[in-house]
Amino acid sequence: MTKRVVLAAIVAAAGATATHAQEACSVYTVQPGDTLSVIAREAYGSISFQEIWDANRNVIGANPNIISVGMELSLPCADGSLPGSGTVQVSVATPVPEVTAAETKTIRLVTGTGYPPYTDEGLEGGGVYTQLVRAAMDTMEPRYETEIIFVNDWGSHLETLLPARAFDGAFPWLRPNCEAPETLTENSKFRCDGFLHSDPFYEIITGLATRSDDALATTTDAADFAGKSLCLPSDYSDVGPTSLGLGRDVMNYVQPANPDDCFTALMAGEVDAVALVTAQSEDIAQRMGIAEQVAINPHLTSADVLAVFVDKDNPDAAEIISALNEGLENIRESGEWFQTVRAGFSAYYNQ
Repeated sequence: MTKRVVLAAIVAAAGATATHAQEACSVYTVQPGDTLSVIAREAYGSISFQEIWDANRNVIGANPNIISVGMELSLPCADGSLPGSGTVQVSVATPVPEVTAAETKTIRLVTGTGYPPYTDEGLEGGGVYTQLVRAAMDTMEPRYETEIIFVNDWGSHLETLLPARAFDGAFPWLRPNCEAPETLTENSKFRCDGFLHSDPFYEIITGLATRSDDALATTTDAADFAGKSLCLPSDYSDVGPTSLGLGRDVMNYVQPANPDDCFTALMAGEVDAVALVTAQSEDIAQRMGIAEQVAINPHLTSADVLAVFVDKDNPDAAEIISALNEGLENIRESGEWFQTVRAGFSAYYNQ
């Protein structure tokens, strides 16, 4: 849920070359002391770095907090193109062998409303994540046809609908760090043990929003949050705060149904922090008119994966995951992934 970027400096896309100055629509070489937030502030007048990360996933990797001196980063232009390209190019898919109707397999996926801008029936194309999944699977036709259905009882997706084979997969769900079982909560163990996970269609940064005048806003030690109250909406995963060592055994969790209620409670002094995707926190604070009173701790963040889940007991689970991953790779290679992300977020925040 990336906050809309306000472009502070725009230059022509054509002929943009590597530079040491952080200018939008250019290729920037990372210098000592740089962070993505610093680069975003200089180039766009905003600390929201998500768009830079999105445009450079193949260079930066899965953790936006780790960038190296000498990296060359493409800073997107105002129209969503990348420097030197003029426009985001989408290549034509390689023709696939003819497949008869009888050979085509249908994959049924379930998602839900209420997680904008990723998934919501009221958004164009069902939200950014829905558009990514659909675009990826469109490249897999005619081998596979995909149906995406909205079922707004989120709790039923993994607990009931996938085990009952009502659907083949569900999205977007946070994938826990299954490689570190000692850190997992019971809910996270369930997500690791019961499901296969696609490659990440999108990665988000979960952070801790506090009042800007609170010392917690700048602390580098997660232990300072011990014993404090943490607001996490009731249907949201605790993967992010748990990965920071701030599970339910460390902090007192308050769980209202609406994320906005967390910020109302924060301003009233009823909770000490809110755990949400950092861009969602920025968006809510801006919309509620409290942006100057809210700060997101820049030192304590978690990079979390949003994946498609498939029940391990589904006899076609491996094939479904393989199809999803192949489709995802297709749209990443063609440039359609970034184009879809950029256009989806722009449409949402320009509403």
